[in-house]
Amino acid sequence: MIPTKKEIILFLLIAFGFSWLAWWGLYMWSRLPIQVIVVIGAFGPSLAGSYMALRENGWSGVKTLWKRGFEWRMAGRYYAIGVLFLPMLFLIAYWWSDADGALLFERPWLVFPYFLYMLFLGGTIQEEYGWRGYLLDAFQLNVTPVKASLSVGVIWAAWHIPLIFMDGTGQSFIPFWAYGMAILAFTFIISWLYNVTTMNLWAVFVLHTMFNVSFALIPLIEPGAFPIGFLHLTLLLVTTAIILIWQTHGHLGYDHLEQLEAVEGSHQANVTPNRDAGKD
Repeated sequence: MIPTKKEIILFLLIAFGFSWLAWWGLYMWSRLPIQVIVVIGAFGPSLAGSYMALRENGWSGVKTLWKRGFEWRMAGRYYAIGVLFLPMLFLIAYWWSDADGALLFERPWLVFPYFLYMLFLGGTIQEEYGWRGYLLDAFQLNVTPVKASLSVGVIWAAWHIPLIFMDGTGQSFIPFWAYGMAILAFTFIISWLYNVTTMNLWAVFVLHTMFNVSFALIPLIEPGAFPIGFLHLTLLLVTTAIILIWQTHGHLGYDHLEQLEAVEGSHQANVTPNRDAGKD
């Protein structure tokens, strides 16, 4: 079943409504630490994606969606991309900016605990059951992969807007135009990996989590200083996105018939699509 515009709008109302109300409400009228507030509000997209699955197939649909996030079977090359590619970009931006103080070099053992934290509470699980688990699928079944990724990227960037105005968040130190451009470019990279692994949400989980781990362990911004390091990262992300669009002729690894069969099989029969190894 191809989602309608009304269903997509309902998803967005739930995702934005929960997150924005939670962030602003808790920030203005509670004494909770800012990180706790961010974590709570970040569940909006995945709650919305789960609700849409519930509407379509009941609790079995929700369970199917949740299981999709932990389908470990994936070609080794895609694991390598998910784990190593973003730290590489962050390190290039780090050295390009003559930055120092990276915890990645001082305490490399922190990568594993940071990965677990970022996976479960740092944004990945809170968001990706919605952005990719529902919204990207919905758009790609209706428009081209480039338009779908552009739409998801703009929506994803806009969803972060309240965090720009909340003291203590990572987003508050970065100009929104730069942060939004980075998110938009990153969306195309995620879409490509999601598509070439045949809708494997675990691939997205790994990539998104490694972005957040890298952001925490490889400092590219300093409070009160111009975020030149993050601007360098944004340029690298944009360049990567352009190369992916060019190399795939705008398809971003997407196979419409294959994805349609996979989505319909998952939504109607509650059978998880086969994503054993992905494709080139």
